[in-house]
Amino acid sequence: MKTLILGLIFTFSVIGATAQEATEYYMSKTVNQSFEETTVLVKDALKKQGFGVITEIEMDEKLKEKIPDADIKPYRILGVCNPGYAYETIKVEENIGLFLPCKVLIKQIDANNTEVVMVNPSVLMGMLGNDSLTDVAAKVTKRFKKALADI
Repeated sequence: MKTLILGLIFTFSVIGATAQEATEYYMSKTVNQSFEETTVLVKDALKKQGFGVITEIEMDEKLKEKIPDADIKPYRILGVCNPGYAYETIKVEENIGLFLPCKVLIKQIDANNTEVVMVNPSVLMGMLGNDSLTDVAAKVTKRFKKALADI
């Protein structure tokens, strides 16, 4: 009976930890602005933190090209990069390019509200198990949080 109880406690603790981790891989904020106005605010805030937009995908349009009856609101994926931080991470982990550039989503909720979602680099880099990435990931995360707060 003790084994069963301990097993259940362990199972529920793992489930709880997994659910918590799933919500930490990103940071988000809802902005009381239109989709296009929010996009400008996001790009400006990221630029002030040293990040440039190197890719921009209109995901809603791409999906509608392949699935004409797709019902999806404007959904933009920005690939953002700070060359100095990218270089630091590549020196430490040469396959880090699989996670670069960092992703920022801009999603329309309705005509006057838009959600901004940024990856949490500290959580993402932590999954790789390379302690040498911790410092640079923390720096990028701090700048992303500042950019999100400034929007």
